[in-house]
Amino acid sequence: MTFRSLLSVTGHWLLFVCGFRQSTRSRSGEEPQTTSNRQPATKGRALIAILLLAGCAPSPVWDELTIEPSKDDDRMVVTISTTFELHARNERVRARVEAAQSAAGSNTDAWAVRFARLNSEQESVTYTRSRGALERVIRTARIGGDELQLLFSDANITADVLQGEGWRELTFYPGTSGRATREQRQRFEAELALWSQAVGRYFTAVDQLYSYLDERPQRAPYLFAALMSEKGVDGSEPVVSEDEQPLIDSVGKAMDEIAERMDYQEGHAATFAEEADLIFNPFPARVTIRPPGEVLVSEGFTSGKDALVIEPVDLYASIASLEGQWISPDPLAASLREQTPTAAELAAQPRHSKKVVSSTEVARAVAAQLARPRTYRVRWRAAV
Repeated sequence: MTFRSLLSVTGHWLLFVCGFRQSTRSRSGEEPQTTSNRQPATKGRALIAILLLAGCAPSPVWDELTIEPSKDDDRMVVTISTTFELHARNERVRARVEAAQSAAGSNTDAWAVRFARLNSEQESVTYTRSRGALERVIRTARIGGDELQLLFSDANITADVLQGEGWRELTFYPGTSGRATREQRQRFEAELALWSQAVGRYFTAVDQLYSYLDERPQRAPYLFAALMSEKGVDGSEPVVSEDEQPLIDSVGKAMDEIAERMDYQEGHAATFAEEADLIFNPFPARVTIRPPGEVLVSEGFTSGKDALVIEPVDLYASIASLEGQWISPDPLAASLREQTPTAAELAAQPRHSKKVVSSTEVARAVAAQLARPRTYRVRWRAAV
């Protein structure tokens, strides 16, 4: 994924602290004047873009489980691929990766233990190294359908393999995740509270700006230009009065505060997004199911190419659709899109915002969006 396409997704990052649909006040401004000569982003927006690129990258230890049922009987091939990041972003991540590599190399990692429980008909292990460093471990086993539950016996997941006349079915019933440590849960809750407070202040600052523009819609092009660091076609700075500057400064300060929270989080071995997955997702890997026949019923899975997938929790993308439900347009989210709208385009959009957004409301919304399906079920047509 390119840097710009990544920003297209993570430009909605602010949504991960947005929430339920709220009653709002509609606003609109007059047709704006066109401006150009885009200037570099503010410190907050630039820092956020960099941190998002790191924070949304794959986990430094990435597990993917593939389950391939047989077309002829209830046997299946299970494969776990563990990939290690060889260019760690900080010392804590490097220590985490090295510990995982050491465990995998000595056959004492979690997946080695899980596969040891299986009464497999065939099993193989492949190690891939790059310049001497362990980069990937792939374990493959051929097992009977009744063995699959053993693979998840240390997780709060029930796996059922059923068959009927002309069909076979695989179902997972996930329970509450127990993958996160107490320390990780406490850190996530504390960090979420701080995020929620910072975003609540950002919403308040934007609401005050939009309330001002309610009464003076003709000023929208100028204030959005100041907020987005744009100059006019003649290179002039946007005209902002002494009364308006504090409104712009307040929004900018709120952006910087959020950026600082992101900067602090990047120092951890596990990112905020990874901890969300540990807390809300009981599956210890990304799971891919490859049905050997026509899929008759699918529930809970994400559809992929010739496969059904159980994705890890995506703290950012999973709630990107909520953009605009609390404030619209969202200046910060807009500034990080692949095609950043101009100040004139933002000024032309209808404006709405919620007067008061509490940190509790924000945190509750995040948790609700991270809820997982209670059932994953796939039924396919079996060979006759």
